[in-house]
Amino acid sequence: MAPPTLRTTPTTTPTATPTPTATPAVPLPAATRISKRSGRSAGSRTLTITGSRFTNLAGVQFAGTPVADLVVLSDSRARFVLQNSADYQGRVASVTLTAKSDPMPRPTGLTYRYIVDTKLDRQMAYAFQNWNNYSNRTFGYLSGSDCANFTSQTLLARGWPRSSQWFNYGAGRWSGSWVSSTALSTWLKQRPDLATRLTYSQRSQVTVGDVVQFRWPGHAKKYSSWDHTGIVSKVVVLPNGTKDVYYVAHTLNRQFGGGTTGLAAYYGKQRIKGSTLKIQFFHLLK
Repeated sequence: MAPPTLRTTPTTTPTATPTPTATPAVPLPAATRISKRSGRSAGSRTLTITGSRFTNLAGVQFAGTPVADLVVLSDSRARFVLQNSADYQGRVASVTLTAKSDPMPRPTGLTYRYIVDTKLDRQMAYAFQNWNNYSNRTFGYLSGSDCANFTSQTLLARGWPRSSQWFNYGAGRWSGSWVSSTALSTWLKQRPDLATRLTYSQRSQVTVGDVVQFRWPGHAKKYSSWDHTGIVSKVVVLPNGTKDVYYVAHTLNRQFGGGTTGLAAYYGKQRIKGSTLKIQFFHLLK
């Protein structure tokens, strides 16, 4: 009897799993210096920032707010426009960067100090500190019609002195030109040393801090009186090149009045029985 044949299972050599090739990390931009470390809280200015790997730079933020018109000049230098401080307040803002390869803002260790220094700074800081204040022991509060009172307070904060024609020394001890939109308009027209009257069609000359007044449609055709007063809080340039305006005011209390798209769209919607909204500005000279 022949011995049984032994069968052997061939040994299979395992195939090694290939090691994936690591994707090289894109170096993140870093900043070492900005051209100015402090400046006024209102208005805008052009600054430069220096550092490294700026070909990967996507954005610069001050206190979380993106700067405008960022232009990368080289791998180590970029230029941008820094807008006003949020709510026009003095504060220290941390500077962060975002990269094209990574949208998360990353700290730079740099800071910028917004300073309330100029007359416009003081006016707008006051306006945004008190825009929603329904009581004021110093100047009083006129329920339902506090707009001119509030506007006059911002002009006082700007540095305008009280006079025998324009004053407020507490609730009830005020001039009509301080608390009435119509009387304020009349007084400002008599003070070309303080302000220049502009029509709505001249709004390209309007700047932040200027006075804006409204006459609602449906009232007397001659527009002999004014219904509402505020202070210009933002001016933007529309795609067609014209300027649009927002305003801060009491009654109704708001920081950026004019709707979601400013006065341009708001103006066109206000029409009742053949009459339209009338708007005038006073461009401040002092």
